[in-house]
Amino acid sequence: MAAPYKIPTPTLLYVHENLLPHVRHRFGIDSYEYQLATDFIAHIAAEKNVRMGTLEEQLGSLYLQFFPPPGTFDVTLGFGRKGEVLARMLNRRWGCFPHIHRLDITRYEQTDGSHVLKSKTDVSIEEQIKKAVTSKSIAIVDDVLFTGFTAFSILNLLPRHACDCIHLFFTRGMEVTRKSLEEKGHRAAVGVCLKGKIEEDVSTISSMNLVSKGAIHTPTEGDISYAQRQEWVEAWFPARTKRILDLAHAITDLVKTFEPTSESEETIV
Repeated sequence: MAAPYKIPTPTLLYVHENLLPHVRHRFGIDSYEYQLATDFIAHIAAEKNVRMGTLEEQLGSLYLQFFPPPGTFDVTLGFGRKGEVLARMLNRRWGCFPHIHRLDITRYEQTDGSHVLKSKTDVSIEEQIKKAVTSKSIAIVDDVLFTGFTAFSILNLLPRHACDCIHLFFTRGMEVTRKSLEEKGHRAAVGVCLKGKIEEDVSTISSMNLVSKGAIHTPTEGDISYAQRQEWVEAWFPARTKRILDLAHAITDLVKTFEPTSESEETIV
């Protein structure tokens, strides 16, 4: 198996903070779990290269890009649970996504370090798309645009002869990848758009992925969290690596699963 990809310390690391809302909903603000998570986030935020961000900030930035709102799309594809939830949030504001379909997809790491996109159900990705895409105006919604692997993988499967309009919406992501989508003829909007070379100048992660087993699907280690890739944490948080790792592992052990267990948790992205 190839060694995990070694990453540099980015000049700016944008950390999407979605852990505290999850822990608060499940355990309450007076719980030990919430106190631990608060300490964890405080140490992350104290790193000089870190900028903390919230969904509210990202949605606000996306809303400001569209006045008036986008036109109505015939069909909207939400990438996974998060994409579907975000599409519904955006539709409540804009009213342009009346027909939302979740694509149950996820990215799997391969032994050589590359990735492959797989269906999370018995229905193949191709069949999911075939059932959903029956018209010419398509919106795609996801939470983060990083290298564009998932977006380009799905775009390559869409029946382009049947698609007159494809517009992609993300709440946070990389400007260089957004431009690469537009160079391919796709319209793409990103809420908080981060400029610079990916991983060297700028990067983005979510606080929940640091502690959630399932953030990375591997062929040999199973489902693991970002914190289980210690060399990544060392690169992202060089001044407080040990404390952040200790807190991350403690939170993972306490919370067990970060899969939504209630309706309120379903909306946390």
